[in-house]
Formats: sequence, C-alpha cells, structure tokens
Amino acid sequence: MKKATAILLLFVYLFGSTEASQLLKFPLLVEHFKQHKQENTQLTLASFLKMHYVDEQPFDNDYQQDMQLPFKTVDIICMTLPTVIPAPVTLFAPVIELPEEDYFILNDGPPPYRLPDNVFQPPKSVSAQLS
Repeated sequence: MKKATAILLLFVYLFGSTEASQLLKFPLLVEHFKQHKQENTQLTLASFLKMHYVDEQPFDNDYQQDMQLPFKTVDIICMTLPTVIPAPVTLFAPVIELPEEDYFILNDGPPPYRLPDNVFQPPKSVSAQLS
C-alpha cells in the first residue's frame, strides 16, 4: 500500500509541476501523423518530426493542431516553493566581570633570539669562529 501511494504521489508531482504532462499529448501526435500520412504516403516519421519541430512552423490550415502537439508550447506550471523566513538572530554577549586584581607578567630570561642553541642566528665572522 505504501509503494502504491508513493508511486501515485510521484506521478501527481511529475505531471503537476514538470513538463512531463506534455507526454499526455502523445496520442495527439500519433493522430496528427496519421492525418499527414493519409495526405502524403511518402511521409516518414523522421520527416514529420522535422517538419513540426525543426523547420519554421508556417501558419497554415492545421496550425492550431500543430500547436497542440507535445512540447510545442509551454504550459504554465504551478510550482510552489515554501518560503520560510528565519527569525532574526539576536546575539547576547554574556557580560563577564573580571576581578579587579593587578597582574604582573615577569619576563626575566633573555629574549629567545639570544639563546645559544637558537638555530636562527646571524652569521658570525670568520675571525670569531677561529678564536
């Protein structure tokens, strides 16, 4: 039962909101081809499709029938998209109160660039290396 319901809903969606509803006009295409075939027995399906879909469409006696063929006109599709407007975001920064104390930062050691094991040292002169 769930599978049948899912298939039904899929078809309702496809034929209601896409151009798949044009496929329902396929019997009109077959009937129109039969009419042209009676008028011209040399007509092939390829030439019929070329005449109606590729070539410029002349305004002739069967123009209204030609425009009823599938994929000749665009149907107005009712496609609704839900519009959800998010609530405005308000950020409240918590107020953090720090105790009023004096902090002392002690830096008694030599700066890192003066340490002897530092890799990044300026080049030394040759006389300093020999002594």
